[in-house]
Amino acid sequence: MKHKLKMTVRELYARLLFHTGLHAVVNAVMPRRLTILAGHCVSPSPSSEHLPAEMKIDVAKLESILGWFKSRYSMCTVGEGVTELAKSNGKSLVALSMDDGYRDNHRVMQPMLQKLGIGATVFLEARALDERRVNWSHKFFWILTKVSIADFIHRYGELCKDERTYHVANQYVTEGRDDPVYQFKRLLKYETDPHDRDRVIDLVFAELGGDETKLADLLYVTWDEARAMQAAGIELGGHTISHAILSKLSPDEQAREIGGGRDALVKQLGREIPTFAYPWGRRWDFDEHSEAAALRAGFKTAVTMHAGTNRPDTKPTRLHRLAIDENAKLHLLVAEACGGFALAAKFGLKLSE
Repeated sequence: MKHKLKMTVRELYARLLFHTGLHAVVNAVMPRRLTILAGHCVSPSPSSEHLPAEMKIDVAKLESILGWFKSRYSMCTVGEGVTELAKSNGKSLVALSMDDGYRDNHRVMQPMLQKLGIGATVFLEARALDERRVNWSHKFFWILTKVSIADFIHRYGELCKDERTYHVANQYVTEGRDDPVYQFKRLLKYETDPHDRDRVIDLVFAELGGDETKLADLLYVTWDEARAMQAAGIELGGHTISHAILSKLSPDEQAREIGGGRDALVKQLGREIPTFAYPWGRRWDFDEHSEAAALRAGFKTAVTMHAGTNRPDTKPTRLHRLAIDENAKLHLLVAEACGGFALAAKFGLKLSE
């Protein structure tokens, strides 16, 4: 009940700022900020057809959002934004970032950005480009284009070594839980042995005729396409080798994932790579060893998936981002970007996500 009330107040407050024009007043009186939008895929595109709605945004909707901000804010890449934010004067800044390096970023998003005359930052998984391999979650979503979630869970239970995982997952279906796909994915992500999970998903993927190379070619850009994005003004950043949950790895393993990913980008792109995105990006997905490894690897900044805007005193290895997808609402993005939610917090009203 308390959460629902907060969401209602948040919605009404954001609409008030947006539709009355008060957002411009708030933006003028609040300290300068960098707002980083964070997405994955840009549709329509064959590469994202089988992915969930929270991973994609229609290109027309994205163009509308970016066009609105371009007329009122300074548009930049993440790297440019951090540099500009350190200066005392100027408009507040907005940057678009996209994670993983999906093919539609090049084929669909890049022409739209060129039309608007703005840049963006795309964070690349090195293994997907070097080896044309995909992480387990993409096989997970592909499998669900072939079988129901109930059948998938049943087959997983037959093949896995962890009976608890099967019994918990089966309850999501038999008890009619909300969004069993999300619940099962989260269970596999955080509560199962990753080696057993990957083994079982690989088996089910193969049984259903999955081809990892073809799936990688469908999903991810090539190095040539990455270089074309770079030439078009898109900043390319690191996103590890294989999109692992860093906090589940040892410090040495984290260093290999982060540093190895950066080394591959430097080798293929021929320039330094200052920006990094933690895979998954929530506070439990990375730790102090991840931050230290990113700095040792040569990254200057690192972005999370924690909502909010960034001020000059924001820690550069824990930058905030605002997730955008098909359900993104411009008035809520504006309320964050103008400093409206930060202003409300000064009066004890915490409305950020």
